[in-house]
Amino acid sequence: MDAEKTLALLQNIYAASIAETANTYDRLMVLDTIVDRRKQRHAQTAPFLNKQLGIETVEEVFGKLSEIFGCADWSVGKADDSYVATATSCKLCALSKKMGGANPCSGWCLDPMFAMITAATKIDAGSIAVESTLMTGDCCKVLINTRAEQNGTADTALPSRPRANCPTPAK
Repeated sequence: MDAEKTLALLQNIYAASIAETANTYDRLMVLDTIVDRRKQRHAQTAPFLNKQLGIETVEEVFGKLSEIFGCADWSVGKADDSYVATATSCKLCALSKKMGGANPCSGWCLDPMFAMITAATKIDAGSIAVESTLMTGDCCKVLINTRAEQNGTADTALPSRPRANCPTPAK
């Protein structure tokens, strides 16, 4: 098996393992507790991960993690004072839905990325918001405001109605 096929196989096994883990935690009714604990650890591990991966920008967080894990097809667009990151497909969401429907987005995808963004940039976690995810909508859409640093934590609560309009931003 060549290196490219081996990497794709390992990425699929990894995504399936996370999906199974999230669904198991959900069935045991501890998913929210586990996600909260993981979120606390992400802030501690993010600087190390950024250094290991050479991540220094918002775009690199989404791009390098997409490349390594081969899970979501993230695309990042930049405006004067914000970024919009969208993904229209995600292996983790698809597998998690097939295995029972537990939501792995915060604990295994979004929270780690947000911690990496705040560790690599001057963007405060309170400036990052999730508009929709592929678990509940037709895309994953993250809004990142760079206008001013704000104190607080990222609002990762999902909207009650996912947005239907999820165009892929221009790179």
